[in-house]
Amino acid sequence: MATMADVARLAGVSRSTVSYVLSGTRPISADTRERVLAAMESLDYAPNVLARALAGTRTGLLGLLLSTEALGQGVDTAGYLTAAADEARARGSHLMLLPGPADDAGPVRETVRQGLVDGFVVMEVYTADARVDYLREAGVPFVLVGRTDDVEGTAFCDADFDAAAEEAVAHLAERGHRDVAVLTGPAVDRSHAPGFAVRSLAAVDAAARRHGVRSRVVPTAATFAGGWDAYAGIAAAGATGVLLCNEPAGLGMISAAVAAGARVPQDLSVLTVFAGTETGELTRPRLTSIGPDHTAMARRAIEFLLRRVAGEPAADLQMLSVPVFLDRGSTAAPRPPRPVSPGP
Repeated sequence: MATMADVARLAGVSRSTVSYVLSGTRPISADTRERVLAAMESLDYAPNVLARALAGTRTGLLGLLLSTEALGQGVDTAGYLTAAADEARARGSHLMLLPGPADDAGPVRETVRQGLVDGFVVMEVYTADARVDYLREAGVPFVLVGRTDDVEGTAFCDADFDAAAEEAVAHLAERGHRDVAVLTGPAVDRSHAPGFAVRSLAAVDAAARRHGVRSRVVPTAATFAGGWDAYAGIAAAGATGVLLCNEPAGLGMISAAVAAGARVPQDLSVLTVFAGTETGELTRPRLTSIGPDHTAMARRAIEFLLRRVAGEPAADLQMLSVPVFLDRGSTAAPRPPRPVSPGP
């Protein structure tokens, strides 16, 4: 990986001149600045933001990377961003939103090269994520909201999917449900998928096996229409309970059930799982929910990032959010099957 000395050598200037171009603390001629920037581009040089932070030259800006591919399928993004921005501001920093695909590190590389931010919070993390790979190689402070396949030595905040799935499936199993539909987002390729999609399905499957519950995955678009269309399959399969892992589609599914004459929870038990606990307030009837406290996760991610910028080891900054259970009365024991009338 190129160093500041390499840039200085190629541009024919001193290391201090390269530093001044990056920090803007001293006037540099346009010609010299262009030579330094050209050398940085040629060497694919990324300034070590952590070293700059330790030297006291922080920008006060924190980059927040949003995967445009997974946006809207996972957490309550608007609520998360608000909480993260508030926490950053309370700690003397500000957020810069940087949307882009998870398989393209180009925008991140350019932001780092320009020295615009002190570090990054990476949201909507994929199992294999080019943005994360680049940040590791560049030595830039970052925190994941989610997890890649390999998080050894990586700072992260994520939902405890195993704990949430166990509580959700046990809740239905204790009420007598043995056939449960799992409403998810679109089917994904395991090698390149949002981490939450992979972990949530694996956690529900494991919990269902432990409790002797048959779980039927119903993938659909993360839209109202997708949920509406999915209800027909759920009803045809005879599921007595539904775990909502797809928030936008959940609204459509509930609406379709009500339109078909099904009552919640008398005919169909429904609860949201892995979503923020506030999601259950958006439907009528309101839904029981089991999921992480996204506001707390957002605040902790900002805290972790600023601690990384200050030099704390990433391996010491890892958190799984304990699920919060809110019973809003949308689950009950399944109705017994109607007796078959004897023949004449």
